[in-house]
Amino acid sequence: VLSFGIGKKSDIASLRRAYEEATGTTLAASSFYDRFTAPLVVFLQQACGRALGTVMEGSSQALQGSLSAFCDVVITDATVLRLHDMLKTTYRACRTNHTKAAAKLHVVFSVVGKSAQQIQLTSERKHESKMLKIGDWVNGRLLLFDLGYFSYALLDRIHRWGGFFISRLKDNCKPLIVAIHQGDGHALIGRTLDEVLSSIRRNVLDVEVEVTYKKRKYRGKRKTVTQRFRLVGIRNPLTGEYHLYITNIAVARLSARAIAQVYSARWLVELLFKALKSFYQLEAFPSRNEHLVHALIYSALITLLVSQRIEQHLRQVLINKEENERSLEETVFPLLRLAAVLTAVSAKLLSAVLQQAGIKRRSLSLTELLLKEAQDPNRKRDTLPQILQKM
Repeated sequence: VLSFGIGKKSDIASLRRAYEEATGTTLAASSFYDRFTAPLVVFLQQACGRALGTVMEGSSQALQGSLSAFCDVVITDATVLRLHDMLKTTYRACRTNHTKAAAKLHVVFSVVGKSAQQIQLTSERKHESKMLKIGDWVNGRLLLFDLGYFSYALLDRIHRWGGFFISRLKDNCKPLIVAIHQGDGHALIGRTLDEVLSSIRRNVLDVEVEVTYKKRKYRGKRKTVTQRFRLVGIRNPLTGEYHLYITNIAVARLSARAIAQVYSARWLVELLFKALKSFYQLEAFPSRNEHLVHALIYSALITLLVSQRIEQHLRQVLINKEENERSLEETVFPLLRLAAVLTAVSAKLLSAVLQQAGIKRRSLSLTELLLKEAQDPNRKRDTLPQILQKM
């Protein structure tokens, strides 16, 4: 895991060189490659689950202000990982004209660590909404998600289980306005959003809407369900267009502008994906070995979780320092900045881990490393000078 910051690449050769440099042991490429098996993937899955649990146990943050009424804020999203074309049978891509194989990494991220966090890997063709299982765990929690998860049925399930949500509204939705929460707008009541949106000039739109959807078929019949939600629109002063949000949070709990501000926290998970791809090598996987790809993916995820645990430790260090005059809330460790720093010091982290484990590091000399890695592995193939001599 810690070799990612040393090798800078997610390929098997860089990983093997990092291993050789750290242990002082040289390995044939095939010998190292053969270690990436199904049992190794299972081990890394278990390690990832344990790391998730450790991060959750170490979380001591609490929601502040108007958000203190919620148990937690949970963000869910997914990102696409391009894979080798030979993996198209297992991970078939959506746009096969330029990418044959692609996986989708689904993440359920708890902002304060008081909810079960989830990491799932599927084919790109697996829709996000099918991966979010709603149950009693959402009770009292606020869920934020993008349009990939949007459906009235999902929103209704969250509402019925006692959870709360904020989502962007799809452009083709036409909810019926049934009440006004802010300002004078009785002329809007009884009309659909698409009928009035172009004529509205107010900076903030805060209304009650009625939506209708059909449930799945049961015994050959589909039941129609009608539900009421809150619709918030914040006008962009530059474009004049509205950013529309749908939620079930009461006006007394969060204002319209607060709804938009809270939804912006969804970008935390986008920063997680950026850290994984920019610093922890979750970007490209050239190998066609499915076990190797899975091992590298879980290693990147463990690296991210290790960074979160280190952040918790740094916060605890600040708490224990009596001379620290700043409050903990004023201290920020930006995720991408922390990732960059950890990548730069990963070699020192690796040495510290080996020392703590009682493993004496025996590095190869520079000459040994160059002799091992710089030689041509295809010895039976003629070099250019040899070919010229034979001509």
